[in-house]
Amino acid sequence: MKHETIKMAAAVSFTVTILILYSIWNYSYEKERLIAQIDKQLYSAAVAVPFVLEDDFHDRAIDNTSISINEDNQNIKNLSKLNNQLGTKFLYTVIRAKNGVHYLTSSSALNKELKTNTEVRYYTPYPDASETLKNSFEHLSTDYTAPNKIYKPFYVPVFSDRWGTYRSIVLPIQTTKGNLYVVGVDMDISYVNKLLKQNTIQTLLSFLLFLIAIVPILIAYKKILKDKHTEYQEVSKKSITDSLTKLYNRHKIDKELEIHYASFQNNNIPFALLMLDLDHFKKINDKYGHQEGDEVLKLFSKILKNSTRLTDIVGRWGGEEFIVIYPNSDLNSATKLAKKLHTNLKKSKEMQKYDLTVSIGLGVPKKDISLKEFIKNVDDALYKAKDLGRDQTVKVD
Repeated sequence: MKHETIKMAAAVSFTVTILILYSIWNYSYEKERLIAQIDKQLYSAAVAVPFVLEDDFHDRAIDNTSISINEDNQNIKNLSKLNNQLGTKFLYTVIRAKNGVHYLTSSSALNKELKTNTEVRYYTPYPDASETLKNSFEHLSTDYTAPNKIYKPFYVPVFSDRWGTYRSIVLPIQTTKGNLYVVGVDMDISYVNKLLKQNTIQTLLSFLLFLIAIVPILIAYKKILKDKHTEYQEVSKKSITDSLTKLYNRHKIDKELEIHYASFQNNNIPFALLMLDLDHFKKINDKYGHQEGDEVLKLFSKILKNSTRLTDIVGRWGGEEFIVIYPNSDLNSATKLAKKLHTNLKKSKEMQKYDLTVSIGLGVPKKDISLKEFIKNVDDALYKAKDLGRDQTVKVD
């Protein structure tokens, strides 16, 4: 079950990671998509600006007196109307005078600016011109075959100021007479961050709903795993446990003997083996019945478990025969354990009425004999104990 829980946790972690990566990717993708839409809108607006002005406007816009107030007012009106139609923030054109100063030659205006006559007028100095705009005067195309043709757009990186967050485009243009000017368009993109924030919140809410939906499934799955694990443990326990005494069965003992004998042969890890047989047990069955005989076997099994260590392997060998694998022990330690078993059996109040004794054979393995031979030697020692009068322990020579 532990492995299954780890797998489940790994699966959930993987899903969470994928969703996080998806959220990051989706944020970047949506941002790029929205900026691309904005750039397309900016470009369309910038291309339209020269056509709102007179064709020779920037051939005449060379000083502060060359354009009349009426033409300037008309340009402001036309650009403001275009600005409102296109949904941009600010449309304008810029020239660079011989003294190196940048001047606004035309621009749109906000409604409140038009009402209060605070709009930007022709030939207003433009000290806040971006470096991108300034550099655009140095990077015009060399092909000027058509008037007002757009050649190389330059995009100003997203920037924020006290009026909002903007994305801009500047388009350098050269007239057929060789005069240079730049069309600029600003667009407020504060809404982009709002959209991205809303999109991120929606993604997180979707993920939260997903978690809420999947939690009951995970809980149910974990319960199934727990039930299966409990069932497996029960089945596993039954497969290695004697149903009557609850000690290890013959199958489990055989496996443990192979493991301990291999450890002794390969790594010199010692162990002792005790084989026990209840003396005259048949008389108990004959006198008290098999059902009470089973109870005696249970009582003796309890004495065995209480007399040995948790690390010892205690099992039922068959019938009234039992076995103890005594790890990390020598012949002397095994002898002390055998003596302890004799004593504890005789001290048991529950067993006294049966006047029951036990015969024990014990031994430790040797390098020059097989496991089968070792078991036979201990079994022979057990039967020798019986032949010598029972209720005693015989060691393998």
